[in-house]
Amino acid sequence: MKTMKNSKKNETRVLIASLSIAAVAVAGATFAWFTSKDEVTNRLSASADYDVSIAEDFQPPEDWIPGQEINKDVSAVNTGSVDAFVRMWLGGQMRLLNEDATPSVDATAATATSGVAAVTDADKVALGLTYSKDGKYYKTLSTDKIANPNDLAHAGVGDETANPASGENSPAGFSEVQSMMAGGVLVYAPAEAKYHWTLEQATELPVLNGTDVTMTNLAKGTVVGNSTTGETGATKLAAASASDSNYYGEIDASTFTPETTGLYLFRRNVGETADGTANTYEYSGYYYDKTLNKYFALHTGTGANGHSDYVLPTGAVTEPTAAPSKNLVLPVTPTDVKLFTATEQVIETGAGAANLQWTYHEPDEDGTTELEQNGYFTVKYVGADGTSGSVEGDTADDIVIDVALANIGTDSEKWTALGAGAATTFYYNNDVEAGDTTTKLVDSVKLSGNTTQKAYLAFDFDLNVFLESVQVTMDDTGKELTTPVTPWDGTAGVNTGATTEDTAYNPDSEISVVGWKAQS
Repeated sequence: MKTMKNSKKNETRVLIASLSIAAVAVAGATFAWFTSKDEVTNRLSASADYDVSIAEDFQPPEDWIPGQEINKDVSAVNTGSVDAFVRMWLGGQMRLLNEDATPSVDATAATATSGVAAVTDADKVALGLTYSKDGKYYKTLSTDKIANPNDLAHAGVGDETANPASGENSPAGFSEVQSMMAGGVLVYAPAEAKYHWTLEQATELPVLNGTDVTMTNLAKGTVVGNSTTGETGATKLAAASASDSNYYGEIDASTFTPETTGLYLFRRNVGETADGTANTYEYSGYYYDKTLNKYFALHTGTGANGHSDYVLPTGAVTEPTAAPSKNLVLPVTPTDVKLFTATEQVIETGAGAANLQWTYHEPDEDGTTELEQNGYFTVKYVGADGTSGSVEGDTADDIVIDVALANIGTDSEKWTALGAGAATTFYYNNDVEAGDTTTKLVDSVKLSGNTTQKAYLAFDFDLNVFLESVQVTMDDTGKELTTPVTPWDGTAGVNTGATTEDTAYNPDSEISVVGWKAQS
């Protein structure tokens, strides 16, 4: 066998492969992107055809949703002519885009959206994040109407003018902006605001005649508005009081149009007392910017009925203590209404609540799932609340990713784990012969099904797979030795060194005398 001579020459090769998945979550306009990044550092201490790298089988689907498992087979391959010892470890980074946990832009301020700049990133625009300022992204509401497919099936049947009895049906459509007004009752607008809408059916409303207020039955198609509306030909409605020029009360959500920059809030009733008296309300709305002609979303929570979206959080408004009159609705007072803002942040691997937390789960033969039986990592980002329970995904704004492993153990051709958490290092229990490939270490990656829409607007997750190898050396007779030519440098901060004991050669346990340690 050819004798190999030692050389002081060191060579390092790094292989990085990045693949992405564009994914759409189940509910709403929520997206996630998944990235795989592999790194391999090969070290050698002899002149030879030496090349050990990562072999990966990874076919990303177009969509990645919570609960979906993505196959990702990762192993090491020796394409050189020299046998090698190898070890692997994992790491990662997350770039998270999410709504600010504590939004700070006051929606009652007349300058709430001043100075914002248009966003050009198509991914953010797809989420409605169309403007930004000072590192924050502002969400705007769409005016595009979404049609009801059931209505489309009946469109164009009959002629309302010629034959009303035929049952003509015009397809209904509702936009995000209109959904903010679904309750149909205006309860707040900027001081001396202008706004108008067109009646979709005959309606009795308080009409302002000079200084008199008359409840008038207005015909379908009548344009109405508040007492200072600038809409030509609009019928002026009575103001709430002498100190407030705005009309508050019933509006048509499909045609209501603001004309003044500022906050607009609307009310819907979601509960009644036993005698039918309304007693529970939800509030929603938007901030309209006349200069941009855009509707900006507000920071919202869960509604009074526990199910509604786009509803102001509890305590955002103060309701009037006086009972409304027969003809007019009394306005509410905004006390803590903020604009929706989102921020990007980079989450590094670590142990704190603001980091990616890696937990290594050893194989459990008695486990109820294949994941438990084979061993796996849980990669968790703890959400804005800063706390998380012991059960993965039990906090609504946590992001939990499972990395399934394979071939973990102490037998030959398996990977032995040493260390804990993200520092867990896996050593292959045999040398990798020239031209051979190890058994796989990583099997698949899954975004936990317990991860909810609340946890993110979008994120990138880099799963880094690191590989290090050192060649198996030979003596002057061509016999393989059980130790590297040069032990790894324990002061380098990446490797902690290898032992150099003169142990009898055993091809089935070569790795046992190398003495690699966990990552620091």
